[in-house]
Amino acid sequence: MHPTRRQFLALSTVALFPLAGSAQAPLNADTVPIYVWRGSGHSFGGFSAIHLFPNGLDFIALSDRAFVYTGQLARDAHERITGVTTRSIHQLRDPEGNPLSGPPGDSEGIALGADGTLYVAFEGGRRTRVAAYETPDSPARILPRHRDFRHMPGNGGLEALAIDAQGRLYTLPEESPTTSFPLFRFENDRWTIIGHVPARNGFAPVGADFGPDGNLYLLERRFRVPSFATRISRLRPGRWDQPETLFETAAGTLDNHEGISITRTRAGRLRATIISDDNRFFLQRTEIVEVLLD
Repeated sequence: MHPTRRQFLALSTVALFPLAGSAQAPLNADTVPIYVWRGSGHSFGGFSAIHLFPNGLDFIALSDRAFVYTGQLARDAHERITGVTTRSIHQLRDPEGNPLSGPPGDSEGIALGADGTLYVAFEGGRRTRVAAYETPDSPARILPRHRDFRHMPGNGGLEALAIDAQGRLYTLPEESPTTSFPLFRFENDRWTIIGHVPARNGFAPVGADFGPDGNLYLLERRFRVPSFATRISRLRPGRWDQPETLFETAAGTLDNHEGISITRTRAGRLRATIISDDNRFFLQRTEIVEVLLD
């Protein structure tokens, strides 16, 4: 049996990340703090998406095995993260109300509607879909699929999901057969391709969120044995083909970051909160990193 992409990513990072360290450590020359979230239990780890509420404290985190965590961040006087408290853990369900597991539960992206509806993107070839949940414990309501979803690769489908102020969903695949990534928007009960984001320097989109400024922010990842590089780009509506790079790390600076949420600090500065997928591999870790974008 050939190793999966996830197993390959995990095995190839053996030399990168230390087993121990303080919760707060400097991010090389960028001086951006890394908070390491440590947890236990079969549901912990593999976080692929995060939503941070406007207060900068309450959050929803999604694992790639259909588990939803709700919790709260603790911050010091400088708003640096100093702790994480888990409030609840939920296992997402299929339309019949059965708990999701295995390949059908490969949940990768989240977006929260103004009415509290939780939208989740799942990747996996013909299983690629976006589902809506009234609550994390409700049965799934599967949104109509775009015809292109069924042709997406099992490990390169929908990972990024975002919702704008008008309640419209946006997504794009992690892999594309062309030199750009199609950007899908869901409105009037259907998906349409509204633009294409150019592929640049080997990075692939793995997370997305609309900021309070109305712009779409992409979290992008590049994997080259044996390390990851991370990038955050801004897309202005109507100029989807003109991404602006705001933040980029050298390979090996961070773990495998896949989720992003955009909020403002108490001082009004734009802040990106990103979370890493540790692949549930003991030499990787769950990092929460925050970057000021203005």
